[in-house]
Amino acid sequence: MRPGIDVIRTRRLSDGTAEVTAGVAVGVETRTVTVPLGPYDGDVDPGGLRNTPVVVLTSEALEPTVRAGAERAGPATVRVVEVGAEDRLGARLLEAAQGAEVLTLVEHIDAVAEALVVVRALRGRPLPVVPFDDRAAAGRMLEGCWVDLDVATPSVEGSQREETRRVGMEVGIFSAHHVVEVDPRAGLDDLDLGACTLHDLAAAAAGVLAGRIASRNRHWR
Repeated sequence: MRPGIDVIRTRRLSDGTAEVTAGVAVGVETRTVTVPLGPYDGDVDPGGLRNTPVVVLTSEALEPTVRAGAERAGPATVRVVEVGAEDRLGARLLEAAQGAEVLTLVEHIDAVAEALVVVRALRGRPLPVVPFDDRAAAGRMLEGCWVDLDVATPSVEGSQREETRRVGMEVGIFSAHHVVEVDPRAGLDDLDLGACTLHDLAAAAAGVLAGRIASRNRHWR
């Protein structure tokens, strides 16, 4: 197991479903999080997601950008987490991680914070794609997220950099999370950064960061 990853505990319930219980550090305290898996027949790795980066975004159209960044920067194998109406997110994450080094998850904006907590509880690396060109959306997607995040900010200049920093400061990204400035060009076909939206650039940056994390993970696996 990769050093520094605590085990998660699985419990089989009398109704045939399963749940995972894990402690998540919040400052000097530890909160206990229970992640329901639903009817889950497979074995659950005590290491959970084992530091697998999970890029969480709100726009399906940006998934190819995230994927390109991860595949080119890692290179890493990428899988989309498909969650049906009757599915449990925790179960789908654990299943998807068995065949990939990076996961992408498209969620409704109001479900992002909860998804990020689930990823962290399952010992994954939650990476949100923050829409730095929409302060309201950026704040809304992170509202209620109490776990520490790795937030990729695109390495840009001029007005794009000023806007990224302004929105990041206003929604608390720089004070509450680990911010990593990333060159997003590996995830973009158009290398004219000024022609891209900040949301596009954030998606590319998150993909690149995910690919780099996946590459480092191989050293421990």
